[in-house]
Amino acid sequence: MRNGSRVVITCHARGTVFSGGPFDLTTNLWNRLADGGYVTDAMLVTGSNDPVVPPCATESTRPAAPRPAGATVTRNPAEEGTALWGALEKWYFTSGKRSYPAVRGTPRDLVSVARSAGWTVVGDPRARAMVVIPPGVLDAPDSGHVAWVDATSNRADGVYLRVTEMGAPGTAPHIWSGRTVKAAPGLSYIPAP
Repeated sequence: MRNGSRVVITCHARGTVFSGGPFDLTTNLWNRLADGGYVTDAMLVTGSNDPVVPPCATESTRPAAPRPAGATVTRNPAEEGTALWGALEKWYFTSGKRSYPAVRGTPRDLVSVARSAGWTVVGDPRARAMVVIPPGVLDAPDSGHVAWVDATSNRADGVYLRVTEMGAPGTAPHIWSGRTVKAAPGLSYIPAP
């Protein structure tokens, strides 16, 4: 679609969080167009940051279940520059700079630590979540690895994760990077509320 194009919006849905666009917005509001495709509200001038059309028929009228919340702290509990520290910083900024989850230790132990702190850990890929990568999976070292999942996408050969991480396998501590990886078996996700 070209800049300045006029479109017909038929309904709206909530989905993956999008950040950016010409107005530098963050939103999970997606508008369905007359051709059946969807476009993020961050790319359209509708006169509002709220829905301007009814929900799509597939959109549930029940409120979404709240995302789980566990124990929190006001300072990043991980060692600065580590993979966990980076993932927790992403969590903090995603939460609106409210808090960090009260978790610390090596990534290979993070699943049990998170559960002990009251956080839910799931096995299906989630955006807005920390992904815990066990040793040997996706080139993770013996201590394991953790990253932040910015987005997920379904492809013909599986689900892919767009991650931001610090100290990625093969890089030094304190170095931020991003990559897209296929969601491998054995990954665990700690969703942010």
